Amino acid sequence: MCINNPGTQIVSSSSITVNALQANQSSTDRNNWSLPSGKFFIMTLLAITLFAASATHAATLLFKSNFGPGVSIGAPYNYYPTGNGAWQQIIGTDQETGHKWPINALGAIFSGIQLITVDPITPATIGNYITNQIRPVTGPKGTVVNELFQNVKIKGPVGQAGSQAPLLINRLSKSGEVADLYISYWFKYSADLVSKLDSGVSSGNWRTQFAFKTGGYAGNEDQGDYRINITILKGIDGNLYWLTKGDNLANGPFPGVTYWREENHTVPVPLDKWFKFEVYWHRSSGSDGRFWAAIDGEILVDYHGSNMGKYNLPITRIMLNDAYSGGYPTVESRSTGLEIWNNFPCGIGVSCHNFDTVAPSTPISLTGKLTKFTTSASAALSWKASSDAVGVAGYAIYKNGKKIGVSTTTSYTDIISSAATGVLYAYTIKAFDAAENLSGPSSVFSIIY
Repeated sequence: MCINNPGTQIVSSSSITVNALQANQSSTDRNNWSLPSGKFFIMTLLAITLFAASATHAATLLFKSNFGPGVSIGAPYNYYPTGNGAWQQIIGTDQETGHKWPINALGAIFSGIQLITVDPITPATIGNYITNQIRPVTGPKGTVVNELFQNVKIKGPVGQAGSQAPLLINRLSKSGEVADLYISYWFKYSADLVSKLDSGVSSGNWRTQFAFKTGGYAGNEDQGDYRINITILKGIDGNLYWLTKGDNLANGPFPGVTYWREENHTVPVPLDKWFKFEVYWHRSSGSDGRFWAAIDGEILVDYHGSNMGKYNLPITRIMLNDAYSGGYPTVESRSTGLEIWNNFPCGIGVSCHNFDTVAPSTPISLTGKLTKFTTSASAALSWKASSDAVGVAGYAIYKNGKKIGVSTTTSYTDIISSAATGVLYAYTIKAFDAAENLSGPSSVFSIIY
């Protein structure tokens, strides 16, 4: 599968309404019948065909980032009129995946970190409350990777939500519904999370993992009628467990209603180690609605039924993860390997954790065109798309054996600066998938400047 990733745009401070700036803070509540044999054969064949189709289900990769080289976090901007927060953009092209921040998918108008503080802050004091950085660490597979580290240092008294720092995708209600979406990333909690939650204090025992909210009620993007929230709770026995629920606590002017809730005391809350978090939803007001999530391949929740609110409002806010808790500071989030797909990539209801171990096919038919300029040249390369059991995420480009770039399409242009006459340039291409499996190299395309 060839993945296309169009260009992106930077969001100006005027793109987000003042009301929307402070609207993402979560609430602290937290049949048997017979057939003639011929028809039976046909129906059986049809069923087998449908099963085979589902087994080879494919999805499209919309976005992937390892917070790799080329990605950075901008300075806080667009401070709230009240002083209780600001915004931080994530910007740049991830040189490991070829995808760009801000995210140019889902109709997103903002993709970055929202800073919400318990007290008024200024550019000089925001760092006392919340800091965010991209830094190298030992990753999930034991190699060095970049992680997004979010740290809420001052949050308010235990039992009160106070400050938070959601990694957020904001979109407008007029963009329509996000009917089907799959998101995954690697995440790591600190070893002392248990001690930071207090079941002896009212509302002091929770920590948010993921949430989405709807919006657009009466024209207000920040007022919605439905929310799904995944939270970690600490029981009175001191053990951590998961709570997922659908309610109407999406900052709308409605009395609070919980539509459904599911506790999971079986799937452990991993501490001091990387784990794979996956979430999927199909939004519907009928019985075909679904919300599914897994931790390291273990199903955390698989709710079937309506997941729409009273007014069928669309999703406007996706909190990918959120440094948000009723417990003690600091509240930390560590994440890497973010993927967003338009459906289940590994099969309907199938976790992708340790699923994809087969590399894509080798790219073929590599060709190119050399264009000479006065002091430089360009080599425009193209090739035929590779295939993969799940999906090709991109292509790595090599020149004389050294990796020089990544493309999410089947073309790439290399700018050759200050080239010396007679120098040979040999290009090869390798395909990779979202699990970082790398194909063999293509045939060599050579040019002499």
